Amino acid sequence: MPGPRTSRLTQLKRGGRLILKLLEGLLLIGGVFPHIQPSERDRIIECWCREVLDVLSIRLNLRGETPPRRVSSVLFVANHVSWMDILVINACRRVRFIAKTEVRQWPLVGWMAARTGTLFLKRTSPHDLARVTKGVIASLRQGHCVALFPEGTTTDGTSLQAFHSGLFESAIAAEALVWPVAIKYKQPDGSLDSDIAFVGNQSLMSSIVNVLTRPATRVQLSFTSPVESSAGDRRALTVWCQQAIEQNLAGHPLFTDPSRLPLRFPSDESFPPLTAT
Repeated sequence: MPGPRTSRLTQLKRGGRLILKLLEGLLLIGGVFPHIQPSERDRIIECWCREVLDVLSIRLNLRGETPPRRVSSVLFVANHVSWMDILVINACRRVRFIAKTEVRQWPLVGWMAARTGTLFLKRTSPHDLARVTKGVIASLRQGHCVALFPEGTTTDGTSLQAFHSGLFESAIAAEALVWPVAIKYKQPDGSLDSDIAFVGNQSLMSSIVNVLTRPATRVQLSFTSPVESSAGDRRALTVWCQQAIEQNLAGHPLFTDPSRLPLRFPSDESFPPLTAT
């Protein structure tokens, strides 16, 4: 059941600030990004996403082994609940996303996604899967981090749909790390917040309005230990990631497999303090 809502004035103020941040994003991408280094673009994107989360009153909490800034060539694998997942992950660590081709047609957002390196996939096309797989391999070999939502659609967060294994082949070919991430939107009491999900026939605009009307939205990112893609074939990696995310969403201790040796990284003090209460 929907919780308390903000006043109409608060909604209008938030909406106005969000429009200004979108305009700022357009100016940065179109006017600034062509003239600066990729590392500087990544830093700006991370900062911009954190600022948008603040505008939307989205409180982010990190759990588990968060990725240090210097890690590269990682395939992050996450469950998918909302368009906000993209902001949340990018606020934590700049990545390139794999998105359905329909996102490219979204007003403003689609253009911004395309200009910031999103790879668009027509999910019903084997030929397009092969094309995008090659693109992901190239990105990972160049040291980029890529985020994959292997369910292929959003859910309300209460359960996972079957993970598709096709794009896991890109991590194996690029000898990249695979890093499962569980995304969970939570009520103030810690229970699941399924009202925030962007599912069914809901439009993007109605979903944004839903967020603007809420006093605050809480989201938790749970990171397991990353594993080498050489730890198994693409189907084994798919099963590993789905089990890890399922256990995290269920509130169990962070998933580990004693038959594999997860990679460990030293703490990185440069990582931005994103945890919020």
